Amino acid sequence: MRKHHNKLFYGKYRYKVSFDLKWAPMLYPTTDDHLQSFIDGKQSHTKYLNTKFWKAGSDVCALAKFIKDNRSRMKFRLQQTKSIFYTDKKLANQLVGKFWQDWIESKVVDPKYADLEENTVGCTRLPHGKYGFQIFLKKQKARHVDSERRRALLKFFDNNVDNVYVTNNLLIDWLEGKDNWYPASYFYVTEEKYLSPLYVIAGDMIEKVIKFKEIKNAGNKKTTRA
Repeated sequence: MRKHHNKLFYGKYRYKVSFDLKWAPMLYPTTDDHLQSFIDGKQSHTKYLNTKFWKAGSDVCALAKFIKDNRSRMKFRLQQTKSIFYTDKKLANQLVGKFWQDWIESKVVDPKYADLEENTVGCTRLPHGKYGFQIFLKKQKARHVDSERRRALLKFFDNNVDNVYVTNNLLIDWLEGKDNWYPASYFYVTEEKYLSPLYVIAGDMIEKVIKFKEIKNAGNKKTTRA
């Protein structure tokens, strides 16, 4: 099984849920006083994060209140690209219900899945509902990738639009030649059959491939907003 920091939370926080909340870092520092200032509406000014201006709207206040009320029942990380929460099943479902539109994935962090193969992650729901593989690209290879290989990878994305999901638009800009700055990035494909052509096209651009295994008996139920 893929080794990562999830093991720190075995036995206590068995559910990991991830969200695309690019405005979440505006809550730092996540002290009770700072979070309360959002809840009280004292943080009404906009902040520049992740190439956009964000205002402390209802979603920001809702997350501030959720963290403040449930701090002792979870661990969390508010990153630039996504926000990650480790908690129990009940609280995980509450989070998904509150931020359904920004939900990326849920995983069960449990030692009973220790027999999974290397670079395989057990989860209650495949990323974005259907993608079984995550392909990470090497940033250090960017300068050595010619335009022909960029076009080939872009064509692969275009020809398989229903089975490929690129989460970072900056990667598309780079492939199209609109931007010379290459982002450390990844993308998803639905099935293993897409890996072979990707290795032919991208080759040593690929850093690693993560396989997601959906655990059928782990309470995999679709959560809808109440």
